Amino acid sequence: MRRTVLSAAAFLMLVGGGIAKAQSQAIDLDNLAPALKYPTVQKQEMLEMFLKYVAVESGSEIPAPGDTAYPITPGQIEMARLLKADAEAMGANVTLTEWHYVYVDVPSNIDKEVPTLGFSCHLDYSPEAPGKGIKPQVITYQGDDIKLADGSVISPNKPDGKDLPALVGKTLIHTDGRSLLGGDDKNGCTILMSLLKTVLNPAVKHGHIQFVFCPNEDIGMAQLKIDTTLFNPDILFDVDGTGGNQIMASNFTARGLTVKFIGHPAHPAEAKAQQMGDALAAAATFIADVPIKYRPEHTDGKAGYIHHYQIDQDPNGVNYTVMSRIRYFDKSEGELFDHIIKESMTKVHRDFPYVKTEVLFDGIQYDNVEYSMHPASHNVIARAAARAGQEVNFVAERGGTTAAMFTTRSLKGGMGIFAGQHNDHSVHEYSCLEEMMDAYTLLLYAVDEVSQIEQ
Repeated sequence: MRRTVLSAAAFLMLVGGGIAKAQSQAIDLDNLAPALKYPTVQKQEMLEMFLKYVAVESGSEIPAPGDTAYPITPGQIEMARLLKADAEAMGANVTLTEWHYVYVDVPSNIDKEVPTLGFSCHLDYSPEAPGKGIKPQVITYQGDDIKLADGSVISPNKPDGKDLPALVGKTLIHTDGRSLLGGDDKNGCTILMSLLKTVLNPAVKHGHIQFVFCPNEDIGMAQLKIDTTLFNPDILFDVDGTGGNQIMASNFTARGLTVKFIGHPAHPAEAKAQQMGDALAAAATFIADVPIKYRPEHTDGKAGYIHHYQIDQDPNGVNYTVMSRIRYFDKSEGELFDHIIKESMTKVHRDFPYVKTEVLFDGIQYDNVEYSMHPASHNVIARAAARAGQEVNFVAERGGTTAAMFTTRSLKGGMGIFAGQHNDHSVHEYSCLEEMMDAYTLLLYAVDEVSQIEQ
């Protein structure tokens, strides 16, 4: 998953020491149930599962321009079949669709109605770094540079090693430096398969649970073929997060806009008489009309932006197409940005009367999960963390998540759960086994918390 995480102070909540609120939602840490006491997956079993999954070269590939077919790679097909086989071997009810999504449905085993709980992750990895010949290396981190076989290092004194000082003594899995690892999101696959194995134990009491393992997330297409008859939970947790203890509880709404400026050629000396339409100047005016304070380089935190990021010239040399990103957390800011865009278009039409415009695309690419999230979601994770003895940080993400993409298919918004991923989309990628275990444990308690919700 692609991410830039914001530690927004106004949205940050530390759980475990006794916290009252996350924004306007009250967190109830009273009357916590006792610790869970049924058998769980152990570290060595999780490690072996993870190594099996990263051995499958399931990278996704960006389709060629003009290719409208839903893309799938042989490695993703192999990974989907492996997950199906593993889930069926556990005794689960599994559906593998023609689009190579893997769905697992676990019926409730309690005698009351509680919200349906859903878990998602993705089975592909990014095409942005070499993904062939993955050679995982397992180490106990000692605090120094990690020397890779290609001669490079992951150093705690450099940006790609910034997380290492907190991981001394932990089990890390990295590569030889010649490929990425695929922990984004084989970490999530491993965590959720471990969770599935555990909840299938009849001793574990739970409501209705749905799992989905998606292809093509790392090329932004995980939502396109999701079957909402097989996956439509009330409470959703997407397991595709960084290392540490971050819970992504809010994200940008992403609006895409593509406008074509259609010119009318004329000789400059006779431009007025021939009604010259200067599409380049019109497009440049549109681009430059964004107030400086709303450009991305002037925003941070939960402030959104308007970014006209690309302009393409038609082969005829007359017409120009501008592609834009509009990002915001708050709906009122989205309305403000819409007003700015419309005013810019009005200015273009006034100042360049012989340039025509055509909107080729204007739509929401993904939505802020906070808008549609189940109201119990914060409480479930906060209580689960407190029972597990963990501290978690609820953060806002200046980007999108798989759960955010799902909102475009009318699914409810879901939180993104940390998964032990570090330096994803890079040959210096590594995963932390203990952080994966923490995510697994947190979600076990979340399952139990949901089973106790009174509807």
